[in-house]
Amino acid sequence: MDSVTATHTLKVAIVADSGCDLPQALLEQYEIGLVPLTARFGEIEIIDQMQNREEFWRRYDLRHPPQSAAPSVGLWEEAFEQALTRAERVIALTLTGKHSATFNHALMAASAFPSQVEVFDSWSLSLGEGLLVLEAARLARAGRSTEVILRALTQTRARLRVHILLDAVEAIQRGGRLGPAMGALKRMSSALSIKPMLAIDEGQIHFDGAVRSRKRGFRRLLAAVEGKPLSALAVAHTRNFDMAEQLADAAAQMTGFPRDQVLLNEAGPALGVHAGPGALGLAFVLEERQNQTA
Repeated sequence: MDSVTATHTLKVAIVADSGCDLPQALLEQYEIGLVPLTARFGEIEIIDQMQNREEFWRRYDLRHPPQSAAPSVGLWEEAFEQALTRAERVIALTLTGKHSATFNHALMAASAFPSQVEVFDSWSLSLGEGLLVLEAARLARAGRSTEVILRALTQTRARLRVHILLDAVEAIQRGGRLGPAMGALKRMSSALSIKPMLAIDEGQIHFDGAVRSRKRGFRRLLAAVEGKPLSALAVAHTRNFDMAEQLADAAAQMTGFPRDQVLLNEAGPALGVHAGPGALGLAFVLEERQNQTA
């Protein structure tokens, strides 16, 4: 690939896949480049962009959930090329490589830009990834080097926790994302009306128990942050606006984290395809002194 001719204004530009679910205002504020995923409903493809979210949910059928597709290598290359017109180097953050081809596609694209592009696996999804993207963008805006940013991201990733409450089991069953836990989940769901709880550990999504109602799931999410000093807090949801606001309010009050700094947004297809409507996600970063005991 030909080298990019540009006038650089930043040391580092930040690029991420759309699975980070950051609000548009923050993407624009920090000049974060976004590479979209795709949701496939049979032969119909919907690009993951905010203006397409309503269409995605209009088409969504819990009995026959769509598939999600990682951004192509070519899309990543285009994003890197554009980012290098305004920065000397690029850091790309992606969805967890344990459940998506997104990381590998970004890594392949980065090979066309030796010594210019670094790819970082968030080990997360939705606003779990988004919190890391936002940290990287703030450090880049402050003029930090690639090495400093990557070191900070690695440290923060170790303190990042993500817990998810699903409203139904059908979508995650059909997606097969839970591997060995699927058998137990199917047996439980056939006998009981349950709502699964999920968590993410080093990029691996795993079954974290089940509850009999949204209210109990809500309390379980709050229990995950009770008594824990936090340096970042986010709430994601799928078509669950009111309860997401309530969760943000309650989590902020319980932890003393400033409510106006809680990141809140609706998740896109990267989570929605497998979670279905009605899901709630709580992502948070523990303060450093809490990491050894949490």
